[in-house]
Amino acid sequence: MYYIGCDIGTGYTKGVLLSEDGKIMASSIIPTNADPRSAGKVIVEELVEKSDVKKEDVAGWGSTGWGRAYLPMDHKDLSLINCIAKGANFLHPSCRTIIDIGAQHSMVILLDEKGQVLEFRQNDRCAAGSGRFIEVISEALQVNIEEISSLVLNAKEKVNITSQCAVFAESEVIAHVNEGKPVDAILAGIIESLGRSLVAMAKRLLIEEDIFVSGGMAKNRALIEVMQEHLEEKLNPAEPEPQLVGAIGAALLVKEKS
Repeated sequence: MYYIGCDIGTGYTKGVLLSEDGKIMASSIIPTNADPRSAGKVIVEELVEKSDVKKEDVAGWGSTGWGRAYLPMDHKDLSLINCIAKGANFLHPSCRTIIDIGAQHSMVILLDEKGQVLEFRQNDRCAAGSGRFIEVISEALQVNIEEISSLVLNAKEKVNITSQCAVFAESEVIAHVNEGKPVDAILAGIIESLGRSLVAMAKRLLIEEDIFVSGGMAKNRALIEVMQEHLEEKLNPAEPEPQLVGAIGAALLVKEKS
């Protein structure tokens, strides 16, 4: 039998097809495009197509994230925090702290030695603590978001960004551009600002090693380096694809409940 877990987020919809023995048979990531119902349908079609598994052989469906209710089949609605915790424990069993940086939110989750959630903090009220902050700035600077990490790592200076609000930070960035500041220096300041914000949230909890990082921004090496510097701890970005952690957890949880 097989199990499908979907994480329908505001930015991207992620899906995983899991076998009975816990092997990931297929995975997929697509833009949600403000249409979670269509995204849920497409992600399922992609998973069964990639794996050659028939829908009738899927014993359980789990859905999490902002659009979890829109998965177009009978499914279990699952807590995103529990799904991320389950996925992280599966991928990195020794982790005790998770920092998840999604499109519209960021969260820090503490786990016990069995992978159970002890405590968490979440920032979902302002884009400044999420991947959307970087998207807004990259659009303002007309820079491809995939290029940001390498630009920041090679920057020779760092512009100080004082605003903790994405809207005000965008205005501050435009002002720096008008002053002739280099784009890579501005981006370095933005990554520094985001990193400090995430570390400040993490430090509200008694974080412990190992520290695991999930979500799309876990792929940004410059951000990981900034956070490591301020936390003075080694971070372990999810591999091979940090955006899939919640979907993996959803598949595992629905497997347990089926």
